[in-house]
Amino acid sequence: MSISVNIKNSGKTYPLELDPSDTGLIFKTKIQNLTKIPIDRQKILLKTGQLQNDVVVSQLNLKPNQIIMVLGSPELNLPIAPINTIFKEDLDESSLQSYSNDPIGFENLGNTCYLNSSIQALYSIPSLHKALEANQKIGEIGTNEHLVLQLKQIFNQLRNKKEESIVPNNLITSLRVLYPQFNERDQYGSYKQQDAEEAFTQLLLSLKTVLGDEFIQDFTINFKSTIKNQEDESDVQFKNEEDLKLSCHITGSTNFLKNGILESLNETIEKHSEKLNKNCQYDINKKISKLPSILTVQFVRFFWKRSTNKKSKILRKVQFPFQLDLADVLDDDYREEKTKIRDELRSIEKKQQLEERDFKKQKKHVNQQDEEDFFNKQYNKYLDEFKEKFPKNLSPGENPSSIYNLNAIITHQGSSADSGHYQAFVKDKFDDNKWWRFNDDKISIVDKDRIESLSGGGESDSALILIYKGFGLE
Repeated sequence: MSISVNIKNSGKTYPLELDPSDTGLIFKTKIQNLTKIPIDRQKILLKTGQLQNDVVVSQLNLKPNQIIMVLGSPELNLPIAPINTIFKEDLDESSLQSYSNDPIGFENLGNTCYLNSSIQALYSIPSLHKALEANQKIGEIGTNEHLVLQLKQIFNQLRNKKEESIVPNNLITSLRVLYPQFNERDQYGSYKQQDAEEAFTQLLLSLKTVLGDEFIQDFTINFKSTIKNQEDESDVQFKNEEDLKLSCHITGSTNFLKNGILESLNETIEKHSEKLNKNCQYDINKKISKLPSILTVQFVRFFWKRSTNKKSKILRKVQFPFQLDLADVLDDDYREEKTKIRDELRSIEKKQQLEERDFKKQKKHVNQQDEEDFFNKQYNKYLDEFKEKFPKNLSPGENPSSIYNLNAIITHQGSSADSGHYQAFVKDKFDDNKWWRFNDDKISIVDKDRIESLSGGGESDSALILIYKGFGLE
C-alpha cells in the first residue's frame, strides 16, 4: 500500500505518493520531479536524520499525510527524471494508437549491466511470471523475500511498460544487501563490474528459497553418477545428484556446445580409496535422469589467472545450436521414452513450418495485422497439438522430450569478468527469426545471423549463459 506525504518547500506544498519499497534515492528523485530541486541540493528534514540513498521508505516510519520540509533552491531547466509512469490501460484512444508493444530496458546505474541482462533473460520465462504473481511473501531488506518482491515489481514494470526505461534502484539495493559480493567498490568509490553468471545463479537460489521446490523443478536437472576406480573394478559407487544448470567446459579442442557438455559430464578426479588405502584416479560419468522444462547452460569461460589476479576469459569460439537434442547424454531407460516423444513432436513442427511457409508466400497480399493474427492462431493451435502428445506421467517441471529450442542468451564483451559489458538477446515469442537485443536501456531487433555470431572467438560479444525451453512448451 502506498504512503501519501506532503513535501513543503518555499511556502508551497506538494502531495507525493511513496511505495514502502522505494529507496531513499527514488524518494529524492520524486522530490526533484516535484520541486525541481536537484538531488545534490536537497536537505530533507526527517526525525531519523539525513535521508540515505539506500534506505527503504518502510524503515522511515512515515505517517499518512505527514509534512516533510525540504530545503534547497530549484533549477528551472532541470529535466524530469523517469519515475512517474502511465499504464497502458489508462491511455485514451488517441494515445493507444502510438503505444508500442516493443519491450523496454533498464538504466545502467554504474556497472549494473550484469544484473540488467540477467533480469531480461529471466523475464523470458513464462512460469516465473506465474510464480511471482502468486507470491505474497514480504520481508525486510537483506532477506530473500525482499529481493524476490523487488523482482516481482520489476516484472510488473516490464509488463506494463510504465516508463521508457526502468531505474532498478530497489532491486540492486536489495541484491547488494543480501549478497555483499555485489556491493564491492573500487578505489574511487564506484561499484565494480560483477559476473552475470553469479548474479543469475544467486537470483535463482533466492527464487528457490521463496517460491519453493514446485517452481524450481522447472530448472532442476537430475543426474545418475557412476564413479569407478581405475585401479579396482570392484570399487564402483553410484550417486543421484541435481543441479540448476549444465556446464560447457572449454578446452583447446572444444568447437561445439555438445562437446563441452560431454566434457563436463565425464571427468577424472583423484580421491582416497579405503580398500587400497591410497589415493587413486576415479572416472566419473554422469547421465541425465530428468530433463527440466527450462534448461540453463553456462559456458565456463572465466578462470582465475594468477599473473593478473583476475578472472580471465577463454576467447575460443564455441558454436551452439538453436535446437538442442540431449538424447545422447540421457540415462538409457530415460532416453527411449524421450526420443519417442521427440519424433512425434518433430512431425508436428514440420507440418507447422509447411503451413507457415505457404502463408509467407502470400505475404505481399496480406496486411500486417492479418499476418500477426495468423501466427498467433498457429502458435496456439500447435501448442495444443504438442500438449496432446505429451506423456501423462511427467514429473513436475519436466521436459516431455529430449529437445530444446533456444530462447535467450546472456553475452559478455571483453577479456575479463571484472570488466567489459553484458547484454541479453531474447527470441520473439512468435517469430523465430526475430530477436530482441537488450543493451541496458537501448533495445533493438536483430536476426538469426547476429545470434550465430555470439559463439565467441574474440573480445566481442560471446555467449555466457544460454536459456533453452523444452520443445513445444510455452
